[in-house]
Formats: sequence, C-alpha cells, structure tokens
Amino acid sequence: MNGVHKDRIDEFLGKIGQIDAQFGPLPSIATAQRRRCWAQQIVSSLRRISYTDTLLMRRVNAARCDPHSGIFDPVRGALHFQRSGQLDEAVWLTFVLTHFGKHAVDEWKLAANVYGSFSVGPVWTFAQYTADRAGFENMLAANSGRLADANISGSFSNHRKFQSKKHQAIAKTFRTYYEWQTEFGGFRDRMIATHASFGQEPEAAFDALYKSMKGVFGFGGGRLGRFDFLTMLGKLQLAPITPGSVYLDKATGPLAGARLLFFGDRDHHITGRALEPHVDALDGVLGVGKQVIEDSLCNWQKSPDVYEYFRG
Repeated sequence: MNGVHKDRIDEFLGKIGQIDAQFGPLPSIATAQRRRCWAQQIVSSLRRISYTDTLLMRRVNAARCDPHSGIFDPVRGALHFQRSGQLDEAVWLTFVLTHFGKHAVDEWKLAANVYGSFSVGPVWTFAQYTADRAGFENMLAANSGRLADANISGSFSNHRKFQSKKHQAIAKTFRTYYEWQTEFGGFRDRMIATHASFGQEPEAAFDALYKSMKGVFGFGGGRLGRFDFLTMLGKLQLAPITPGSVYLDKATGPLAGARLLFFGDRDHHITGRALEPHVDALDGVLGVGKQVIEDSLCNWQKSPDVYEYFRG
C-alpha cells in the first residue's frame, strides 16, 4: 500500500490500541501482526466502500445500463437512471446487481444474462418486468439449461454464492422483490411511508426497510443480501439511509470475525444478537461506519495473521 494508505493503517493501529482500553485486553489482537492485519483490512474496506463516492462525481455513459453492451455496469447504470429521474429503474437495477453480485472472474456476466434475456430477448427493466412478469419467468424457464452451465451464464459473486440458479428460485426472488418495491406504489412511495411511520432519521429508516424485506426470497432468510442492497441504495444516494448496526443476527463471516475478536474463537457459542451491541460500539472508537466494521471483520477472520486482499 502506498504512503497515504500507510498513514491510514498507522491511524487505525492507534485506534485499535484504544479498543483495549475500552473493552479490556483482547487476546485475539494481542500481537502487532494481528493488529496490523486488521488495520489493513479496515483500510481496504474503506477503499472499496468509498468507490461509489468517486462514481458520484463522474459522468455516466448510458450504455452502462445496457446488458448487451460490453461496458455494462449496473452500479453506474443505476446512477444513470437516477440522474435521468427514473428512481424506480435505479432501485430495481440496484436489486439486480445485489442479487447476482460481481464475480471475481465473470464480473457482471450473470446479471447481464438474466437482465438481458441472454441477448435474445428484452431487457428486463422495471418497466418491462411490470408489463410482462410472466414473460420474464418464461424466459428463465427457456434458459434453464444455460443457467445451469456457469460457463455460459456466469456465476454469483462470493457474497451470493449460496443462491440457487434454478429458474424457479430466480423467478421467486424477482417476484417477491418486485412486490416489496411496489407495495406502496413506487419506491418513492415506500420511502414516504417509511418516514411517516418511523421518522426520517437515516438509521431508523434503514432499520425499518431492513426488517420490511423479510418476505423477499433469497434476501429475507439471511441478512447479507438485505444489508448489501440497502447500503448500496444509501451509497448511490437513492435513499437517505445508513446502517446504525452491523446486524450480526444470522450473519456468518462478520459474526465469525466478531467472535474471534472478542473471544478468540470463530465458533464461540455467543449469538449474533448478543454480540451485536459490542461490535456496534467499536464504531465509537474506529469512527468508520458499521459497513466498514462488518466488512473488515469478515475479511480479517479469514486470515487474521497475514493480510489478504478480498474483493468482497
């Protein structure tokens, strides 16, 4: 890492030292090597998460929305829709990019194939899906063989690797998500209803939306899909929300990291719900936000002694 990043690593090494003073000595970060490794993961998480801040300042080519284009990028595509005044399209494409994720090798291939009908049918924008939901499910069924072959369809990202590529599962995810986005009309109506019931404080609104997504297939049963989707909405400025917690209940990697940090054991019996307040309190020392804390702990626990770069 360059000098700027080294300075930030040194900054977080100092803050990690303050954690001992607040929480008591933590054996899991007693060595200088482990402290540095976690500090490096914090800086890496900050760099990944701040990437969208850079995009917000750049122009976006309309082709970024087109899954048939060689430069398809649904993150930038969502920004293009937002700037064109198409909020529902922007939020819908954010759902698509979150559900499939960006694979380390295939990148957006799977998202492009499903969103773009494997290049032999319509692009399933929010408007197109609204107009022909049965057509979308028929397209998935017709391409079930292609979906099963990762060489053709592409793969889910690491965060989404346990999702099913069966056409019925993808259809159910899209159907239940669409019902969530349109429950009050459009997404703007959903936000108005959320603010009316829970207030406009960004953390309270995030929590209300997080809980409201329990019925979305492939998102509601765990927490990572919901957490990633909603944090992306906030980062892209599609919704005035920010996580006020790491949401450790039903977490895997972040919970293992938190258990390792506080108890020296990834498989400690403490539940995510019980540990969550302690992990949330780390932000009072580190001051990086809940997403950076959960992301850095997740990656640190994979290799606590030797820094490894992870795409997410």
